[in-house]
Amino acid sequence: MIPPIDAANRTHGLTKRPEELIYAVDEVPPLRHLILLGIQYAALLAVYLMLVVVVVRAGGATRAQTVDAVSLGMIAAAAGTILQALRGGPVGSGFLAAPVFSAIYLGPSLLAADHFGLGAVFGMTIFAGLVEIAISRFLNRLRIFFPPAISGFIVTIVGIQLGLVGVDHVLDVGNFGTPLYATHLGVSILTLAIIVALSVWAGGMARLMCSSIGIAAGFVLSIVFGLVSVEALGDALSGPVVRVPHFGHISYDFEWSLMPAFLIAGIAAALRTVGVITTCQKINDADWKRPDYRSIKGGMLADGIGSAIAGVLGCIGQNTGPSLVGVSKASGATSRAIAFSASAILIAFAFLPMIGSVFMLLPKAVIGAALVFTACFMITGGIQIMVSRNVDTRMTYVIGLSMLFGLSRDIYKNFFKQLPQTLQPLTDTTLSLAVVCALLLHSVFRIGTRRTASIAIEETEHSVEMLGELLRSRGQSWDLPADVSDRAVATTEQVLAHIRDTKLIRGSLRVALSYNELDLTVTIGYDGTLLTLPNVGVRRRVFLEEESFSYGLADFLIGVYPDRMEASAHGDAVTIKLVFAT
Repeated sequence: MIPPIDAANRTHGLTKRPEELIYAVDEVPPLRHLILLGIQYAALLAVYLMLVVVVVRAGGATRAQTVDAVSLGMIAAAAGTILQALRGGPVGSGFLAAPVFSAIYLGPSLLAADHFGLGAVFGMTIFAGLVEIAISRFLNRLRIFFPPAISGFIVTIVGIQLGLVGVDHVLDVGNFGTPLYATHLGVSILTLAIIVALSVWAGGMARLMCSSIGIAAGFVLSIVFGLVSVEALGDALSGPVVRVPHFGHISYDFEWSLMPAFLIAGIAAALRTVGVITTCQKINDADWKRPDYRSIKGGMLADGIGSAIAGVLGCIGQNTGPSLVGVSKASGATSRAIAFSASAILIAFAFLPMIGSVFMLLPKAVIGAALVFTACFMITGGIQIMVSRNVDTRMTYVIGLSMLFGLSRDIYKNFFKQLPQTLQPLTDTTLSLAVVCALLLHSVFRIGTRRTASIAIEETEHSVEMLGELLRSRGQSWDLPADVSDRAVATTEQVLAHIRDTKLIRGSLRVALSYNELDLTVTIGYDGTLLTLPNVGVRRRVFLEEESFSYGLADFLIGVYPDRMEASAHGDAVTIKLVFAT
């Protein structure tokens, strides 16, 4: 799930502009178009403010405090959008990849609001943002803990927990038998039906904006069928036109028992950021081949800072919005200048309290339908990530056992409540229990996963061909991606050819292969003189005169493209390591 550092894309480099884009990432639309596109983007971002309303309501906020939370949420969204669009420094992906108030944080935030109040929600949201910031700084070192199966499992569990919250809103069991219960259920089913129908049978922008259209349609249905009274709508629209948001509802608490839930939410947000920024790269480069690690790292840092800002301003966590990226692609406008336009409009909206007042009127029926829809895509998306690589016997146990123990949390509630207090933070939610089990089991089952093979090579072409056959056969048996195997074969053969042609070797070569499910390492050993290859695995930022020419041409002519190369000599014993990230 987390992409490796790739020697071929360590810098932004030049990209090929896709022909279908009207305004590409670094192009600035005319002012009129920029304002209109900014309004569209700001309106799409505002839809996700309903999650802020759900949480602050659960925390007992008053009507005025809820309106303030929505207004401050717009400012937080504007800040996160600007950070994500920055390019050239450590912060920002450089793409139009605005964050939205994310369903990933809904479950932990509701848990915090119900048990400890809004102060715990905001304090722990800041903590979750710091978690994502930390992951962005140590992304490559943490790859070992988040292979596709574990990453997909986390996304799936988050989707299941979100779906259960949505179903709870749809069924609203506590109000079963009340006069408006049948109306509530009917509006919920109709809202979900509209969203699903648009996503399946509609085309173009209607399909991409299906959830926004469905929520708007559900709100209208709520008014028509009496779930939202005309008087309440009138009161919402009759308040002051302009109002500076207050900070009275904001406080900060840190609760150790909530740490696992928010830690996992931060991890899930980081994983989704990887996917969204990679999608942005593919949309904006017609010749895209591999993820640009630096852009992803900067985007993850911006996303974490955006979540921390949201916590400071009294909101739930933010995360890059995949649906907004889809809208940008469909409209042909991926210019990051739109991020600054949309942010300015959001800040202006923050001083219009009637927007927050309208969001307060959204009934559970509409919110529940939207959450169920989102959960479906998170669950299936997580499953797709899990099976993107072959699931072996070890990972079968990791996923199966973790899923069973996680789901048992909501079935055998009394049992888990009786566990020692020290274990409660790890077993308090389905999400925390399932993911902690998965990470522990994955760590245990990694024992013995390193696989090795070796061969001795004489000074003959036949022996080199044997090495190529060994690499390819081991690649198949170890489930290596085909492109990694091919690159390893071509690179190793080139290195052996350089050693042979320069007559640096005395005796035979020793080649060992090692694979730990993350990196394929080819170790070449021989007695003789150390081989020196210019620029391989070296990153240069500044070139003088003809250096850029010789730097690039030397790599091209040598044909050696590992992700990392290490060479050392102890006396006459020479060791060269070629590392290929998978």
